[in-house]
Amino acid sequence: MKNLYQFLMILSVCALYGGVLGAQPTCDNPTVIINDDFESYDLGALGPQADHWTTWSGNEGGAEDGNVVSNASASGTQSIFFQGAAGGGPQDVILSLGDRDTGMYLLNWNMLIADGANAYFNLQRTTTPGQEFALEVLFDTSGIGGLFVGAGNPFLFEYPQGEWFDVRFVIDTDNDMVTLFIAGNFIYTWPLSWISNDTNGMGPAFGAVDFYDLDGFTFFWVDDVYFAQIPPAAPGKYCYMAIPIDTAGTYTVDEVSCFGAGFQVGSGGFAGAWYEWTAPDDGVLSLSTCGAGVDTRVWIFSGGCSELNLEGINDDRCEMVPDGDLYASYREVLVTAGETYLICWDDRWEGTGFDFELGFTAGDAEAGDFCETAIPVEANDTVMVDQVNGDAAVTGPIIGTSSFGTPTPYSQSEWYSFTPTSNGMMGVTSCGLTTEDTRVWIYTGECGFDGLILIADNDDNDSCGAQAYIPAMPVTAGTTYYIEWSHKYEDAAGFPWILQFEPEVNTTEQELFEQAFRLSPNPATDVALLSFELKEPAVLQVRMLDMNGQEVYHSSTAEVQQGSMELRVSDLPKGIYIVSATDGQSVMNQKLIVQ
Repeated sequence: MKNLYQFLMILSVCALYGGVLGAQPTCDNPTVIINDDFESYDLGALGPQADHWTTWSGNEGGAEDGNVVSNASASGTQSIFFQGAAGGGPQDVILSLGDRDTGMYLLNWNMLIADGANAYFNLQRTTTPGQEFALEVLFDTSGIGGLFVGAGNPFLFEYPQGEWFDVRFVIDTDNDMVTLFIAGNFIYTWPLSWISNDTNGMGPAFGAVDFYDLDGFTFFWVDDVYFAQIPPAAPGKYCYMAIPIDTAGTYTVDEVSCFGAGFQVGSGGFAGAWYEWTAPDDGVLSLSTCGAGVDTRVWIFSGGCSELNLEGINDDRCEMVPDGDLYASYREVLVTAGETYLICWDDRWEGTGFDFELGFTAGDAEAGDFCETAIPVEANDTVMVDQVNGDAAVTGPIIGTSSFGTPTPYSQSEWYSFTPTSNGMMGVTSCGLTTEDTRVWIYTGECGFDGLILIADNDDNDSCGAQAYIPAMPVTAGTTYYIEWSHKYEDAAGFPWILQFEPEVNTTEQELFEQAFRLSPNPATDVALLSFELKEPAVLQVRMLDMNGQEVYHSSTAEVQQGSMELRVSDLPKGIYIVSATDGQSVMNQKLIVQ
């Protein structure tokens, strides 16, 4: 059996043979309808071997059918393989799910797309193909995918080429909602009744998945197909069923269960406990399970269930509280008056119930505790960090379903900003200034997980041990650079650091032309090589003159930008010569000693 479904192994076998089909599904015991790992099939055409697999035309066993192969698998030894032909097809394989217009379902499979290849599937409204396309998903040859649903532009995402990844749907026909995850990452939530190019479909129902070969670049495998009915969406279990919170205070999560986690799912983190809160004023929202005695992880979003714009995440931070639980969570985010925020506690580590505290402080946030309140610094300043205690770290940004090797869920940080008035070279360092273990990250862009672009980082520099050092790197006038100093665990002691900046020296066209040439060896006895790399292509005139001004060599080039030419000097008298080059506007003169 496959790794992702080991906890459902016994249930799956029973379901396939009718043992629990009459039972009502629960979160711990879904009603498994299909659990197909392709291990029991013979190699070759799939359709004749399984009732739930067929083709678009209904003709099984031919070129249109899926092929069971043993050359790749997510686990075990077998999978089904798709390879397109020029012009599309011929494979057009239908996974029949039954006509479903009531109930809630979990549908997922593993997928491998070869490097430089594409893949495609769609969701059919009914088991009879061609009635209506409820959605389409295209994986292109560059590692970018697109979800085509509704009337707008496709929802784009990245996927890992050449690696197995999971495709996961949570489908709620009763509430007309569907959520898609690709490679464990949230893509979008939308009404099931939408279609691939409009918002007006036949209704909230589905019946089949269609895997189709687009063209000669289609090359992919599918494995571990799993389809189950799960319990109806209950309050708090899914984003669109989030429980409203009106005021700051302590709230109780009975349990974190079912399949409604919000942003990333993986080995854990499938289940969620959802709440929504509307900010009464501008200020700082805080969430805490410190002292709850449970290993928790919390996500905070803006933008509603469809978009889920990440505002903050925390896994383990409660060692800040005396006798606090090391594995409990604490996080702060800036909030805007009147905006609604979604809070998701997931089961990455535990699903048992706990109390959490929602706090709110109106007014301006502490300077330096958030990217948005970063403290401006000047060129070549020595800056004193009072204490690393801001609870709005980005540090990466690296968000993962596991915290190991991922600083974001742990860190506290302090934020600074620098906006150069001229181009130049910038570096930051705490080397030799402190004994504290420091880490630094530098970003451009806009504050927020989606807006910041990491351009440099350092933890333990080879030249200064536990301190951090980012050497001089080019920066652009008018661009703001955000500098985040982070600490992995508890409130850290302050320390000094220096922002180094050297403005760019303006260079004339003549100076640039002179710097473009290199003459070697010098002195020379046989041949000297004149190498050049110009700013732009040009026709060069090259001459060599003796100390009396007599020309002893002359050559011209075609239009070139870089290259070299040999200057033979073995027949020339020993002495000093001038090598001259011009593009008609600038002139380069260098001395050459002939020995």
